[in-house]
Amino acid sequence: MGSKPYTHLENINLTTTQDNIVVEIGSENGEGSSVWLHTWAKEHDIDFYSVDVEHRMREKTHPEINWVVTSSGSDWCKNILPTLNKKIKVLYLDNFDWTYYPTPEWMQNQIRIYAERGIAMTNQNCQQEHKLQMLYCLPYMDKQSVVIMDDTFYNNGTWDGKCATAIPLLLENGFTMHGTEYATRGYE
Repeated sequence: MGSKPYTHLENINLTTTQDNIVVEIGSENGEGSSVWLHTWAKEHDIDFYSVDVEHRMREKTHPEINWVVTSSGSDWCKNILPTLNKKIKVLYLDNFDWTYYPTPEWMQNQIRIYAERGIAMTNQNCQQEHKLQMLYCLPYMDKQSVVIMDDTFYNNGTWDGKCATAIPLLLENGFTMHGTEYATRGYE
């Protein structure tokens, strides 16, 4: 990821309450999103959850962050999110890698790691996972909220990338797209 789409929050005036949370699905692997979002949440006095499928060194280097390790982001959204009794103010969808070029050695290593968990790392599976995450999160999105999307783009008149299949759900539920990196609902 070259850009840091979560930094758009600096330019969005969101009103938060104790009933709000920030959820990141796909914890950082050194690029800084989890630490940045955790800091933003703390500045707004709300809880932050970073959800991922594997443990990494991050748990030791940043024990102050609520790291959640689960079988999949969509499982957490379906089974745990409803029990929190909170509304999502900010949702960052950054899990399940998008395969731009499957041939480099580092990408083959990623594909192998996914396979070890029983998951085929394909772009179709990536989009399906993000669609499920959005579907399960929608009932828990605050009336004024932001969904930030990694590796999503508009290409030749159609949406593509990780969240391409989640975007219609957002639009059907009153969200407005802002470029290709985030969608908002409840304010202008």
